[in-house]
Amino acid sequence: MRDLYDTAEAARMFSLLMLVMGAAPILAPLAGGQLLLFTGWRGIFGFLGVFGVISFVVSLVWLPESLPREKRSDYSIVEMVTGYGSLFRQRQYLLYAVALGAIAGFNFSYIAGAPQLFIELQGISPQHFGIIFGLNAFGLIGSSQLNRALLRRYTSEQILSLSFTVNLLGALLLTVSTMTGIGGFPAQLVLLFLCLCTTGLLYPNVTALALAPFAAAAGTASALLGTIQYALGATAGAFVGMFHNGTSLPMILTMTFCAVVGRLAIMFAQSPGNMHEPALGGVEAEAAP
Repeated sequence: MRDLYDTAEAARMFSLLMLVMGAAPILAPLAGGQLLLFTGWRGIFGFLGVFGVISFVVSLVWLPESLPREKRSDYSIVEMVTGYGSLFRQRQYLLYAVALGAIAGFNFSYIAGAPQLFIELQGISPQHFGIIFGLNAFGLIGSSQLNRALLRRYTSEQILSLSFTVNLLGALLLTVSTMTGIGGFPAQLVLLFLCLCTTGLLYPNVTALALAPFAAAAGTASALLGTIQYALGATAGAFVGMFHNGTSLPMILTMTFCAVVGRLAIMFAQSPGNMHEPALGGVEAEAAP
């Protein structure tokens, strides 16, 4: 995306990408629930293994390189390490990376804890769980497409600020509802849907803003951004399992913590001292449009 589009257009294209990526959490639980009617968990892992091989072959054969040959760079190992080191000195970039990791952590926490909440605590069947899971994913997809329209009137920074605020308020209300029982399971469903919808606005805008200053080093910046995103996301998901106590609180509290971290990261990233920060150590930058 960074190879082909500027900041505003990249944010819109990341929203379109969310439409494609969002099909996975809709189709996967539905397919998994149906597979369980014919096989056990080993059969599901076998299916994933075959699917992984097919995906690798398709990517190898049909996925083209997006960067024109004349713009490609042949970096040595030392230059690559230097480039990553330079990125770690970019405060605004790192704050956006932490915010993206917090969003991933929010969603990973939900993925890790949703079966406990829906199946174990509420007695929902695996097949019906897939439907509820899919509806929440549909909300995330819908909001990511709404983002494309909003970007015609508002900047990514404005959308981020409001979306993270709504995400945090929703998570706090979800915590209160879970701990007090106010509203019961219906309130939890509505608040979960609201919170997950906001992530459809957050993902594309945080990603586009994080990569906007980097032209010649877009690949390096994107690689580190993805590593930080999934490292923090996986850590949050692991916390849900580590603090499992037979309730939905570990999931809810981890999601709320991620919402707090993400909102703070965006607040500091958009502070005047971090805006338009120059790149360092050979990682080239260009002014964001």
